[in-house]
Amino acid sequence: MSAQDVGPEDTWYEITDETTAPSPQVLIFPERVTRNIRSAIRSVGGAERLRPHVKTHKSRDVVRLHLDEGISKFKCSTLSEAVMLVDAGASDVLIAYQLVGPNQAMLCDMIRRFPGTGFACLVDNADTVTALEREAQKADVQVTVYIDLDVGMHRTGIVPDDDATELYRRIARSSVLIAGGLHAYDGHIHDSDLSQRRERAAEARLGATRMRDQLLAEGFPVPELVVGGTPTFPCHAAALEDGMSASPGTYPYFDWGYATNFPDLPFVGAAVLLARVISVPAPGRFTVDVGSKAIAADPVQPRGTILNLPEAEAGPQSEEHWVFTVSQENTPGVGEVMYIWPRHICPTIEHYNRVAVVSGDGRISAHWEVTARGRDGIAPT
Repeated sequence: MSAQDVGPEDTWYEITDETTAPSPQVLIFPERVTRNIRSAIRSVGGAERLRPHVKTHKSRDVVRLHLDEGISKFKCSTLSEAVMLVDAGASDVLIAYQLVGPNQAMLCDMIRRFPGTGFACLVDNADTVTALEREAQKADVQVTVYIDLDVGMHRTGIVPDDDATELYRRIARSSVLIAGGLHAYDGHIHDSDLSQRRERAAEARLGATRMRDQLLAEGFPVPELVVGGTPTFPCHAAALEDGMSASPGTYPYFDWGYATNFPDLPFVGAAVLLARVISVPAPGRFTVDVGSKAIAADPVQPRGTILNLPEAEAGPQSEEHWVFTVSQENTPGVGEVMYIWPRHICPTIEHYNRVAVVSGDGRISAHWEVTARGRDGIAPT
């Protein structure tokens, strides 16, 4: 949903059973989720060119919506998300994270326990490769590995140069590792102007494709090159070649931040917070029951917009309270429902054990477990 679509005439977010719905809670609109999935498929020209990240929804139910549309490859960041994908029926799981310490042994155990699913992980240095080889040998399994390329974000990865190429050669020659391809995430690119974003995304992609082409010319297999995230999705979608996959993550639910900053993205809002006014300390000032423990606290304020009262200005927020100001004549009353579209949906979902599913008639018809939220410090089973 682009920013210009938000207005009093657009009430897609309202539910008909407000009086019986507890607050705060997340409302999910599955028809709009499916609409976003289909938009992504159309943009890249086929489901086989997508490898969506599940970090936003962390839900087996949303994974199944993707499977229903023909998407078979997925990306995740945690072992819990990987197990969730297995449980949902996914057959191809890339853990887009460099696993270290005991997590390597846990991956090898998962490979052994779930033979019907193909697993892969990222590496960016020779020491990690050596350690992973050792764990694979102990477990008597083969581990598929992608090189994590640093194409400008400088968070993880290795610059696509001679050292990266040599690291890939080593993996391809290993007896227990399988060279799965290259991973090039460009999360540093946030230009609102599409032409600027497209230019920077092409520059980031170029280093990865040059390395791929060199490896192919040397006779090494490069089964897949995974590129981009949600902001650069339209930039890569039009440039994908055979063996390349686009990897958006936020798009199934989408959020107010991306809708505002990147109005060219072909997605609509599909998740909101149902909140209530719990106090009106003075005319023009009201407090809702969405504190920092109920919505993503990482963006600066405003951390969301009230869709049914867009003129309200966000003020102080504590753990269970959020103060807003508005004109005196528009001050809502205690108990009134507010629909908040989060600026950052991913950490928002992480706060909830389950989300409410809104059917086509506007009623809450079911609940989906946020299966892979949280961390308990023990191996997933």
